[in-house]
Amino acid sequence: MVQVLATVASVLFILRLLALVALHVRPGGIHPVRHAVSDYAASSAPGTRGLAAAASWLAAAAWAVLGILALKYPAASDHTGLGVWLLVLAVVLAVMPRVPTDGAGQPTTARGRLHLLLAVAWFAIAYSTIGPESRMLAEATGTPVPGILPVLHVIAAIALVCLVVSLLVPALRERTFGISERVFILAVTLAPLIVGAGLAAA
Repeated sequence: MVQVLATVASVLFILRLLALVALHVRPGGIHPVRHAVSDYAASSAPGTRGLAAAASWLAAAAWAVLGILALKYPAASDHTGLGVWLLVLAVVLAVMPRVPTDGAGQPTTARGRLHLLLAVAWFAIAYSTIGPESRMLAEATGTPVPGILPVLHVIAAIALVCLVVSLLVPALRERTFGISERVFILAVTLAPLIVGAGLAAA
């Protein structure tokens, strides 16, 4: 069961990454540096909006499966908290397409504020679960945590700091926000993908 769930999670994370790549190939008027990833869901192009929703739902499904795996893992007593948080993360990402951000240059709305809160939640949870996921993989395989996971953790931390600074300093917002956000999303998606692949192979 562990291998099956881990394989499914890995495939879903790969599909999530492919969907993100496709969004940048077919941007729908969204600039990868000046605009946030959330802006794809507010694009004027219906295809881009649909692809953005699919990317979010694929991520939700991937983290949900990984959360179930954490709850079912033989050492479940040590990973129940991780499993619960991964399931919460899945719910957040599943809801986000239904609460799209305000379009670039558009007035701020209550829906846009709710989207921002959900985005903060998913950034925080995704980052905070990298360490516990790594420990779960180490316990499952009986080997040290793969060196790439701590590196991705550090990259995610640096990207998150840059993202926050970009929000606080208007002069940087259009120059660094989009890149730092995309680096963060890549790091926090690759980390659980590696964990899932490692568990599938164990």
